[in-house]
Amino acid sequence: MTSLATIEKPTNKLVDMKNNEAVTSSLQISKSFGKGHRHVLSVIDELKKGVAEKWADLFHEVSYVHPQNKQTYRQITMNRDGFTLLAMGFTGKSALQFKLKYIEAFNEMERQIKQQPIQTELSLPQNYAQALRQLANTVEENEQLKSQLEVKRSQQLTLEAPQKLYTTDSIARELGYPSAAALNKQMHYEKFVYFKKGNWVLYKSYQKKCLKDMSTLSKSRLWTEEGRYFIKMRFGKEYLMP
Repeated sequence: MTSLATIEKPTNKLVDMKNNEAVTSSLQISKSFGKGHRHVLSVIDELKKGVAEKWADLFHEVSYVHPQNKQTYRQITMNRDGFTLLAMGFTGKSALQFKLKYIEAFNEMERQIKQQPIQTELSLPQNYAQALRQLANTVEENEQLKSQLEVKRSQQLTLEAPQKLYTTDSIARELGYPSAAALNKQMHYEKFVYFKKGNWVLYKSYQKKCLKDMSTLSKSRLWTEEGRYFIKMRFGKEYLMP
C-alpha cells in the first residue's frame, strides 16, 4: 500500500476494494468494535513504531470529510495484514465476533477480486473479422508511434544542429535576381521592407507576423530558413514588378 495522503468518502462496508486490493478503514473499525476513532488511530500510530519499515505495505494515511460539519479528518486504511495486526489488541467476546466478520468480509472481497476477468493487452481474435480489426489497429498504432518518433527526432536535430542563415544576396541568386539590390528593390516595391539609416528594415505590419519566425538581423541582413522560404514564396519571378 502507498503512503500518499488522499481524501476518501466514508463507507459503511466492513471491507472495500481499493486498487484491486481488499481494505478496511480505521473509521469503520472504530464503529464496528465500539471504540473511539482517536483511540484506533493512536493504536495504529503505536504499531508504526514497531513496524516502521513495513508500515507503508500495511497502512495508508488518508482523510475524509465529515458528512455533518464538512470538516476534514484523518483516517487510515489497511489491508488484511494491517487489520490482523491491529485487531490482535482487541479482546472480548464481541471483539471476537467482529474479527470473524471481518475475516469473512476480507475472504469474500478477495474472492471477488480473483473472479474478475483478467484484461490482457492483446486478446486473441475469435473470428476473421476481429483478426482484421486487430491487425488494422496494430498497424495504426505503429504508424502513430513512428510519426511521433520522427517528430521527436526532427526536434532533436533542430536543437542539436546550428541554425543555417542566408544572406539576401544568396537568396537573390537562388530566385534569379541579378543582385541583392534588385531583390531589395522588389521587396521595397511590395512594401515589405524600407531603407533606414543604411539598413533594410521590415515594415511593422510584417514584423508582428514574420519577424519572430524569420529572425532577420538588420545589420548583417541574415535570414533564417523560414525567412528564406517566405521570400521565395512571396518574391519569386512570378511576382516581379512590371
